[in-house]
Amino acid sequence: MGLKDRLFSHKSKKETVQILIPDESYDLVNTSDDEGYKAVMVINATLKHHKDDTQLKQVFSYYCSVIFDYNDIDENLWPTSEEFSYMRDYVETFDKGLKINDEHPNALFVARVTHRGTCQMIWMLHDAQTAKEYLDGVISEGNQLREFEYRIENDPEWNCIEWFLQDFHSKDQQ
Repeated sequence: MGLKDRLFSHKSKKETVQILIPDESYDLVNTSDDEGYKAVMVINATLKHHKDDTQLKQVFSYYCSVIFDYNDIDENLWPTSEEFSYMRDYVETFDKGLKINDEHPNALFVARVTHRGTCQMIWMLHDAQTAKEYLDGVISEGNQLREFEYRIENDPEWNCIEWFLQDFHSKDQQ
């Protein structure tokens, strides 16, 4: 704060960054690992077109991963259709809880991966503390459908989600 600001009690203005929040569109990717276990990924395909958007990365600079185990799985470690249906709404509650507001979201959905009896959900966050408070609140309430663990870390270059930003469709056509 300069002398003029102190004399006239002017407060410095915060820097405002305007970004366009891209609408989500999804790719469904079916694959399997080296041992033959299938994996299904729902990936926000829009983000691959914004992977070089430095302002978007500046605003959503925290990686967040939430993982839980399915309870009812078959011999291939795949959730039964009943289990998958039962857990669909649970998965959506995390997305809504982390985003908070559709017009000014705190989170960008990146991907959901079902593999070997687990579900991993991934977002890029704006405010990590708000997300941590939400997730800790879900845990402290003790009425979650499945126990889960989460990880939040600073990732301003989106290195943790780089793999999900590739063009999966062009690989399928080769």
